[in-house]
Amino acid sequence: MTTETPDSVAKLIAEWRRERPDIDASPVGVQGRTMRLSAHFLRHSETWLAPLGLGWEAFSLIVTLRRSGKPYEMRPTDLLAESLLTSGAITNRIDKVAALGLVERRPDPRDRRGAIIRLTPAGRRLADRAIADHFSGVDGLLGVLSSSERRQLAGLLEKLLGAFEQTPKPAKTP
Repeated sequence: MTTETPDSVAKLIAEWRRERPDIDASPVGVQGRTMRLSAHFLRHSETWLAPLGLGWEAFSLIVTLRRSGKPYEMRPTDLLAESLLTSGAITNRIDKVAALGLVERRPDPRDRRGAIIRLTPAGRRLADRAIADHFSGVDGLLGVLSSSERRQLAGLLEKLLGAFEQTPKPAKTP
């Protein structure tokens, strides 16, 4: 598939085809574009979250709690599994968002060593505003695609991500 405007990954693939015609560089087209698009989406998201006093991690945490439904609370491990965050230092992220008054820690009645993270009323109001701004911003970024193209792309990405999520994670190499 070609695009009207070649992108930076098309150039990369063309260079590999020139330098190593014996290998198929086309799979890197999916990986490279996915990685670069992810970085672009994150950068743009930060621009519309910043006026709300949020970064991506705080945003992801409060909107995950918001979409969980009443009473807008989860255990930290569930928050990690359901959010678009990575596992590194989830406790510190929760602490930072709690310091902003957007969430509070409560004892977990099922595990006396655990905690429940609950969205505060201020956190809910901010989550509602932030998610509306986010959806609008992402819609604008996708403006180059027709509705049909968006559905097709979403379906293909869903298929690919679903396959990855069903596959055991590879062992880490030293």
